[in-house]
Amino acid sequence: MSLNYAFGFSLFLLLLVALNIYFFYTLNTIGKKATHYLVPNIKLDLAPSIFKEIYTYLNYLPSQYKTKNSKFIEKQKNLISLFNSSAVINLKDVWHETENWISDESLFPHTNGVPGQILHAIQNTQIALVDNAPKGTQLKLLLLLEGKQKLYFKPKRYKLDDVIRGSIYAGFDRHNSEVFAYYLAMVLDLKWIAPSVIRKINIHNDVVPKATLGLKKTMVKNGRGSLCIYGKCFYCKRNETVCPDKNGEIEGAAILYLDKQFKVYRSPWRRSYTSKKMEWEKDDDYCKKVSGSLSLRRILNLIDVAIFDFLIQNGDRHRYEVYKDQIVLLDNGKGLGNPMVDELDILAPLYQCCIISSSTWHNLEMVSGGSLSDTIKILSGYQGNKLATEEHFKAVDRRLMKIYATVQYCISKHGTAKVFKNL
Repeated sequence: MSLNYAFGFSLFLLLLVALNIYFFYTLNTIGKKATHYLVPNIKLDLAPSIFKEIYTYLNYLPSQYKTKNSKFIEKQKNLISLFNSSAVINLKDVWHETENWISDESLFPHTNGVPGQILHAIQNTQIALVDNAPKGTQLKLLLLLEGKQKLYFKPKRYKLDDVIRGSIYAGFDRHNSEVFAYYLAMVLDLKWIAPSVIRKINIHNDVVPKATLGLKKTMVKNGRGSLCIYGKCFYCKRNETVCPDKNGEIEGAAILYLDKQFKVYRSPWRRSYTSKKMEWEKDDDYCKKVSGSLSLRRILNLIDVAIFDFLIQNGDRHRYEVYKDQIVLLDNGKGLGNPMVDELDILAPLYQCCIISSSTWHNLEMVSGGSLSDTIKILSGYQGNKLATEEHFKAVDRRLMKIYATVQYCISKHGTAKVFKNL
């Protein structure tokens, strides 16, 4: 009898413990719906536990991150007013305002419809001279416009629906990624980026008559008799040319040249581009070392850049340029490679340091529920640009959810007060 009583009492205690566990689990997940994201195969040795925790928070994100934020409606209207400029503009006035802009808040003016006017000017100002832009690893042209403004021109290498497989930095630069990045930065209120827009140049009318002797030396005819360009850069090869379409046009990203003095730094979270692992890939406490050599402001800036890069999957920011103590978002061509892949380690600065600017977090919360991709589509549409496939737009919204989950992971680990920083 005593044995039966002991067994029954033990069973009662076990049931009581189970009920308590269920109660606290239910309390913690009330109002949350599991999405059941699959944890991807993890390559890093120390990251799996972090990644799995982030995916756990991803599966139980509060509903507010899955629906559109009504507070964003007014901001979206303001953004639209910046780019939906139908008024007749004087190109000389636009260039004058752009070149004489002085501000500690942005590289270029961002009021009264000027961003849209700048893009219109980039697309439509006549070309006076075309040359190679020899700096860098990728083929670029330097366009001198009639008003003496300069543009970098990154030519189209892939179709929009081409999927770049392999490493996160594989393949040629994607011209559409440069332009997509500009609109993404505008929506997230990251104003330290050069205006960029899709432009087509005619090989016979815009290039050959205006080409320098140096550029002409890097032009060859292909098997169909079309005049093509292989350029001058670190990786430029004679057999890897850019050729015009059947209309004699080359499409590319026209990026306003920044005639400013930048300070250049190696990124603490740069990749090795070999099988060798960098220190940040082996040390979970790597941020403590970085904090000893960089200011809080710079670290928060690097985290902003990591979030930006993660959204487009640009894993190639091995260095960064600084102007007025702000990181300038240059060279964004390695984004939009594979819409089915989300390399979470691009977010290493965020999940290793577990801090984020309060203003950045506010901007991220504002674009929930598909507002981020919707707004990029609207803004780019005013310049007649189709920048990406629907899969890429869905991927950006999906990655935003993972950023939310990463911040929730940090809050659970350190508390709200330590995660959000005001400068």
